Amino acid sequence: MSPESLRIRLSFLALLALLAFGALVARLWFLQVLSSEEFVEQAAANTVRVVYEPAPRGRIFDRNGNVLVDNRESLIVRVDRFTYDTEFEEDGQQSLVLRLATEISRAGRLTKVFEINDALADPRYGPLDSVPVADDVTENFEIILAERADEFPGVSTDLRSVRTYPYGDLAAHILGYVSLLSEEQYELVADDPKTYRRNDEIGQTGIEASFESALRGVPGHTRLEVDNVGDPVRVIEQVDPVAGADVHLTLDIDIQALAEQELLAGLAEARQQEREDPEALPFNAPGGAMVVLDPNGAEVLAMASFPTYSPSEFVSGFSDERWAELQDPNNHQPLHNRALAGIYPPGSTFKLFTAYAALNSGVIGPRGVLDTRTLFEDAGVYVVPSCEEASIASCTFKNAQEAIYGPVDLVRAITVSSDVYFYYLGDTMDRADRFDREGIQRAAVLFGFGAQSGIALPGEGLGRVPSPSAAEAAGETWRTGDSIVLAIGQGVLGATPLQLANGYAAFANGGTLYAPKIVDRVENPVTGEVVQAFADRVLNQVYMPDDIRRPILQGLLGVAGELDGTAYFAFAGFPHEQWPVAGKTGTAEVVGKADNSLFAAFGPNPDPEYVVVAIMEESGFGASVAAPAVRRVLEPIATDTVPAVRTIDDLSDLTEPAEGADNQEADRGGPAEGAENQPDGVEASSEGGA
Repeated sequence: MSPESLRIRLSFLALLALLAFGALVARLWFLQVLSSEEFVEQAAANTVRVVYEPAPRGRIFDRNGNVLVDNRESLIVRVDRFTYDTEFEEDGQQSLVLRLATEISRAGRLTKVFEINDALADPRYGPLDSVPVADDVTENFEIILAERADEFPGVSTDLRSVRTYPYGDLAAHILGYVSLLSEEQYELVADDPKTYRRNDEIGQTGIEASFESALRGVPGHTRLEVDNVGDPVRVIEQVDPVAGADVHLTLDIDIQALAEQELLAGLAEARQQEREDPEALPFNAPGGAMVVLDPNGAEVLAMASFPTYSPSEFVSGFSDERWAELQDPNNHQPLHNRALAGIYPPGSTFKLFTAYAALNSGVIGPRGVLDTRTLFEDAGVYVVPSCEEASIASCTFKNAQEAIYGPVDLVRAITVSSDVYFYYLGDTMDRADRFDREGIQRAAVLFGFGAQSGIALPGEGLGRVPSPSAAEAAGETWRTGDSIVLAIGQGVLGATPLQLANGYAAFANGGTLYAPKIVDRVENPVTGEVVQAFADRVLNQVYMPDDIRRPILQGLLGVAGELDGTAYFAFAGFPHEQWPVAGKTGTAEVVGKADNSLFAAFGPNPDPEYVVVAIMEESGFGASVAAPAVRRVLEPIATDTVPAVRTIDDLSDLTEPAEGADNQEADRGGPAEGAENQPDGVEASSEGGA
């Protein structure tokens, strides 16, 4: 090799060495200078652990300061999934579960092996999570675990704040329940400043859901420095949890208990009715709803829905089988709030709004086809004039049981519930050119039908107000018969019990349609400071002069107070002189089922303070079932004898129940869901003189 060639090769090697050394220097500079802060943080993270402390949720009160939802501490047993999966073979896992179930049970909290296995198999928990496998364990087990920790690797206990319900299942649909976040819910709240973590709980229904942001507290946390084996060395930072705010409802728990009791009693009575015709459809009475409002602001005093459920079931969670039971339509949907979301034909209770439409549009009046005192002959059957040209499915429409009322004016037509009179109004408004064909529909909308009321609860139903214009837009045919049955609250018309009650409230207070109010205020639980107050909210001001309101009110007063009124016998002996009640019975036909029973009432007149509406499915005539149930709610209110409901703790302290005291927990009647939507009614009346 020539000296020149050797020199070139050595130079090349020197260059390579220089480049390698430069790369090494550059990397060292990058690691020690540019990335030093990042690695310092990573190193610190390896020695710092953050322990979160959940904050208790806010409490829920009724209008009188009674605690409806509270918190209590529950001792929870947890199993670390990582330890369970990595340190045990399958046989060892089952041995651990068996020992764990045995010791928890011996310590006083019966726990079965399959319950622990189900918890560990729950897909909501990841491989690094600490899985709760038993709750409400006794302190005895905590002592056993401390003494024999080596026998239960990965097992620990901690205290958790859980919901408790002093009044049992009362107002379950209003209060709602909390349960674990779903993955979809977690994605929605992951950035919430109140710091949700996977496997946290969140309000799912009712007030718990709609006021989640107020009820949820701010979790606390402790930042700990730990050594290489994870033992704490020192506390770096400690932030205490902040409890959620308290929510005060307009609900009166005593009236709520009374409404639930009488709704349940009415349904039981409906099932015991004898059928005059053995071929008639049975009175199954599977469910119903009752709403009590203060018409002066539409504050909700009670909202009962049956069947119902127990919110406490959701505290500990339950099996897939139990969840399937709650969802099964054969169990009549116990989780569904019939009062808020059930859609029903209102039947003859809707005649108030038809009467308003006729008076407001001039059909009844000096230039109308009738005056308020004009007598119209009710022969039990209404025959549509020129039926061939009317293009309707039927030319005749009858009173219930073909009852004949003879000459009736508007007042008596309401009192005796003459369908024939209202058939005539519906036919006239549909076909007379000088009147608004959609006058009934416009009146219904004015009183809140066909739209959500704006109550601060999730899941409210819209209802249905059918009309010629809506049918035309959908490419359907609107017939005169549709207007005729609409006038008596049948056909496709549908309303929720809350909508019907709120419509009656607007009439009762003289024409102000309020958004129903269920929450009065939100308070700081420590200082009592009002964080948020809710004022009355007006949705609409209905034109209500005395010459429109007076005859309708007179007819409604006669329903319960006059001998020929449809609810006279249901209200026999009621203190009418001191507490005059106005009301309207309703019996709504439902395809393929027995009639629904309805009653709407308000009092004391002339300055009403209460509106009560009851709807009972497949229960028969409104006068036979719903009206007596409403009377049993109104009479204690009228006489100031509403019984004070006891809490579960009060009842457990009694050696024997006091006379007349109902165990509210026992009387709830088992799990049940809200109202399933009823099928559309048929083109005929079902109220009449019942």
